[in-house]
Amino acid sequence: METLLRSIRARHIPKLDALRAVSAVLVMLYHFGLPVPAGFGVMCFFVISGFLITKLLLDEHEQTGRVSLRGFYLRRAFRIFPAFYVYWLLATVWLVFRGRIIWGQAASSFFYVCNYYQGLHHYPSSAYSRTWSLAVEEQFYLVWPWLFCRLAGRRGALLKLLAGLIGSIWLLRIVLVAVSVPEEYLYTAFECRADAIFVGCALAIALRNGAGARLWTALCASPARMLPTVALLAAAVAGERFLGTNFRDAGGNIVEPLLFACLIVQLLGTPCRMLDWLDSRPVRFLGTISYSTYLYHGLVALPAALPAAANILPSYAVATLSYLGVERPLLRLRDRLRWGGAKAAAAATGASGREIGRS
Repeated sequence: METLLRSIRARHIPKLDALRAVSAVLVMLYHFGLPVPAGFGVMCFFVISGFLITKLLLDEHEQTGRVSLRGFYLRRAFRIFPAFYVYWLLATVWLVFRGRIIWGQAASSFFYVCNYYQGLHHYPSSAYSRTWSLAVEEQFYLVWPWLFCRLAGRRGALLKLLAGLIGSIWLLRIVLVAVSVPEEYLYTAFECRADAIFVGCALAIALRNGAGARLWTALCASPARMLPTVALLAAAVAGERFLGTNFRDAGGNIVEPLLFACLIVQLLGTPCRMLDWLDSRPVRFLGTISYSTYLYHGLVALPAALPAAANILPSYAVATLSYLGVERPLLRLRDRLRWGGAKAAAAATGASGREIGRS
């Protein structure tokens, strides 16, 4: 338990970078034509995002006694918008040149509502398609910080609120499956996907507040206890593959975020030398550039004669250029400006500023 507490209070959590890197690989390989669970990768991004954003808010509140919403939104804007709008512009030029642009999709992507465009238009595939998950996260930013600020001093109430929100989304999704709402909508709409992000939020608060200590201690008692968690996650992912999208929407998307939250706790709280590679600098860097990787991999298309996986290295190369040329300079400027909640925010964003909006 001491290892877990030390990890969640650290300025930076390397193993979460590793999880982001693995999730990005899943998404890339799927888009390159391989039968891997990209949806699972997106779900992982959502849980991690909720966890890290809530960690940021908790850090600032504990260190300053308040949360500056103005500072929060300015920092988010510096983190997310530059890389996104550079990508959006390049994608738009590329699609116009090829004569394949869907202007409604382009506009919805620009204004971060592409999740609803995709859900209501049977998920048209283009360079904008993956921005649906970024829209879900932006919509989360509009809701969660305000709720957190209202109840920041009452963490028990925050956990109850999150439990209510998560349960309501589960029930809504089951009802929508029963009345045959299109699966594209269930996959992309904020009110159908935000439960995974809220699971991450609840995990951050529970760990910081000591809630569920016995459960976390039991989960982290031995590295071998990760095996059932991984096996259950694999079974849930396999269930979606063999039982279809109704199983995913009514069952898989309920259990997978919970199991993945348990796996996060186990990775952070279980001493295990076999997992030291997750803290290595190369893996951490791949997690750091995962936002740009998620954005740009769809623009990389090598000749069809080459294996699909050959697109990975060019994707990482372009993502690195985006990170070094766009993201990192703006992050440095942001950290120099340091709006409200300065010290706490600067410390927290060192750990949470790199999440995919992640997805």
